[in-house]
Amino acid sequence: MARRESNGASHLTIRLPKLLLVEGDSDRRFFEALLGKLSIAKNVQVERYGGKSGLRQFLRLLQVSPDYSKLDSIGVTRDADCSSVSAFQSVRDLLTSAGLDAPAEPISPTRGKPRVSVFIFPDCKSPGMLETLCLSAVQDDPAMECVKQYLRCLDDTAGMPPKNRDKACAHAFLASPERPELRVGEAAEAGHWQLDAPVFAPLSSFLLAL
Repeated sequence: MARRESNGASHLTIRLPKLLLVEGDSDRRFFEALLGKLSIAKNVQVERYGGKSGLRQFLRLLQVSPDYSKLDSIGVTRDADCSSVSAFQSVRDLLTSAGLDAPAEPISPTRGKPRVSVFIFPDCKSPGMLETLCLSAVQDDPAMECVKQYLRCLDDTAGMPPKNRDKACAHAFLASPERPELRVGEAAEAGHWQLDAPVFAPLSSFLLAL
């Protein structure tokens, strides 16, 4: 997180008029790769807010930044987990409690300054997360059949179904390239998620509209 100290208080350093807020470091690396693919990486500042529990404090930190008035737009991303509707409402509530405009629906920005828009993974309507979206881009990859067999083996033979199936599936898929240690964001940088796939079009449009 880009912070600096002033009179003992920490605050966010705003370098660009467009700010994208993401959950964690892997998300940050994913978005920086996608922004690069869209040729707008130099126009959007990406900051992680430290998971769902950290968004409230981050928004408060954001508003006390001496550079806050320079912001034209803020994009907030979050995993849907079990419910896209609940996740979006949670983000709306946090925006409102921080004194920011809250959009009426995902993707569509507010009209004030700064404009605020929200994207809920994987597609603003389905349950899931960033990994869910990434996996949908590689469903035709031959390695995915091996991943499915592995998960079936965990279920049926080992009796050890993963607690988070999409994360397990993503990690298993990423074990197939030359560098099996890559996480989701690093895999985006390495080109493993096919960021030009049609499934990324709504997210790309969201970013271009910031």
